[in-house]
Amino acid sequence: MIRHSSLAAFALFASTISASAEGFALRDFTKLTFDPAIFPAKQFVMRNDEPARATIACLDCQDLTAVDVLLGQSTNGTEQRFRSGETTLEAMAQKCKAKAPSCTMEKTEFGKAIGWTSRYELSATTAGSTTILFLDGDLLTLRSVAATTGEAYANGQAVLASIGGQIIGR
Repeated sequence: MIRHSSLAAFALFASTISASAEGFALRDFTKLTFDPAIFPAKQFVMRNDEPARATIACLDCQDLTAVDVLLGQSTNGTEQRFRSGETTLEAMAQKCKAKAPSCTMEKTEFGKAIGWTSRYELSATTAGSTTILFLDGDLLTLRSVAATTGEAYANGQAVLASIGGQIIGR
């Protein structure tokens, strides 16, 4: 009798875990919609003919201006270490600064997803901003490039605000 109740309790616990660990709401970016009105002064278009990638680019910008949105998996424990505080934002910022001395980093949350956003200079005329978000083993990466770190960051955040709810859920 004890054995059966233990199995029943384990089955109930396991079903609770699988119900709460659902990951992103959308895993096929070909179904993603984008409203270019988030960039009122410029003409942006989205290419999303691949299930795990969408690229939103400016057609009338003088400099390269685009946001690449990638869907992936995170199976190496980074999400758990970051959520628990074992991996700190400061440690991630040090790694970023080792690659790009201009790098700054901040914690980013969207719905149940958690991660970070970095800003960095790529060259004298190009800058970037990358947002990494984790949810139940799913990984969302938004890589934005523009003429300045401020513009790259603003574009990446605008795209996240526009399509993040479709991908991540609320």
